[in-house]
Amino acid sequence: MTKGNIKANLVNLFLVFTFFSCDLNKDKLTVISGKVINPIGETIEINGPGIMEDGTITSTMLWTTNIDEDGSFSDTLNLKNSAYYYFIHGRERIQLFLEPGNNLSIDLDANEFDESITFSGSGMENNTFLKEKFLFQEKNPVNVIEVSKLESVDYINTIDSLKKSNYEFTNKFSNISEKFRALEFKNIDYSYLEFIQRYPLYHEFYAKKQAVYSDSFMKPLELIDYTNEQDYLLYPTFKQLVISHYQNILDKSEDIEADLNELNLSKSKLIKKDLVGRGVYNLSAGNTRNKDIYLSLVGLTKEFKLTGEDSLISTKLINKFNTLSKLDKGMKSPEFTDFENFKGGNTSLSDLKGKYVYIDVWATWCGPCIREIPSLQKIEKEYHDKNIYFVSLSIDERNRPKYNYEAWRKMIIERELTGIQLFADNAWKTEFTTAYGIDSIPRFLLIDPDGNIVSGNAPRPSDPALVELFTSLGI
Repeated sequence: MTKGNIKANLVNLFLVFTFFSCDLNKDKLTVISGKVINPIGETIEINGPGIMEDGTITSTMLWTTNIDEDGSFSDTLNLKNSAYYYFIHGRERIQLFLEPGNNLSIDLDANEFDESITFSGSGMENNTFLKEKFLFQEKNPVNVIEVSKLESVDYINTIDSLKKSNYEFTNKFSNISEKFRALEFKNIDYSYLEFIQRYPLYHEFYAKKQAVYSDSFMKPLELIDYTNEQDYLLYPTFKQLVISHYQNILDKSEDIEADLNELNLSKSKLIKKDLVGRGVYNLSAGNTRNKDIYLSLVGLTKEFKLTGEDSLISTKLINKFNTLSKLDKGMKSPEFTDFENFKGGNTSLSDLKGKYVYIDVWATWCGPCIREIPSLQKIEKEYHDKNIYFVSLSIDERNRPKYNYEAWRKMIIERELTGIQLFADNAWKTEFTTAYGIDSIPRFLLIDPDGNIVSGNAPRPSDPALVELFTSLGI
């Protein structure tokens, strides 16, 4: 690194620290107002860092504001620091950067959300930049699949070029503040580190082989302080970097407690809270790591309050672990009764005894679920005359707009779905899925001919391990 680059980086770091820690507007209220043409629903939402009523800091505060009959809205936020937020309407969202004291006006047509949105008032320059950046990235998307397939040297060259391109794009906007430009440069740097971090996992998944790279490849990640709560609150890219780092520990570490020790000893309560909240999803039926994950996450909760959001997070963790403790291999499977069968009538799990039952818990709105359909159809065809039933259990909501009971029936017809197609009685809250602790989909279950659990988290149809499992069972 040249002296010039070192000096520039020191200036940027100084500006970032000053901007976040010594904001002269910190005691001023922030006003968000504007007008929505062709609104979808009756509210707009702002999501981002904030302070809960019980005084705890959260990275996912949600402010909801009603839209008047003429499409106008207005809300006043008491923000403690400058930070990135999301402006949400219907199923659309766009990133904002808000500072204490901003009086920002946002106008848009919900039918053309991204293209139509305009900003005026204090903070308009920085937020107009964020809009243009989003549109630029939308028109010039990174092909993550193809990039991830690259060998390590080509991969680094590609993300180096991407980083340079993002710097050049940012520098084209002369009207954004230098303090904000410094933040955007740091976001780019963290995004670059995220690309490095995920390379081994993504390369193995997309290239179907283990990644090979030099000792220096991961070197930049060694300098990261994953307990830095200030950057965690301020930079969306750093937050993702941190969560991915700790999720990887929960997924793969041979000594979770030791690898979480630095976080456990730190004062980063917000990061601990977010990790526990997300770590609940690492617990799944049949996972031999459940106890280690649970004990490590419980260790992070020792500073949590007995009330408010902290208490809810702890309770969810404890309840999930207790539920899963009843779902070990060989235990009696929870039952479902009289679920509507697409072909007519109702079907219960007990009706399927005598054969293995492979259950796909899915929904028409779930992209990863849809991507498994071709692989599932292939497996069903290969095993159509074997000792196994294939059940697809939809947890679509009966009357939800767009994704609902009718969408379920339509998709079965259009995609010529085979197997036993069932519609759950109460969507996510169906007693069967609740008993299995299912809080994300797709989820695949395998039950033996006697109604006992083989796996509460079976391999997906696209995973060769599924055929290996079937073979080991003599199916």
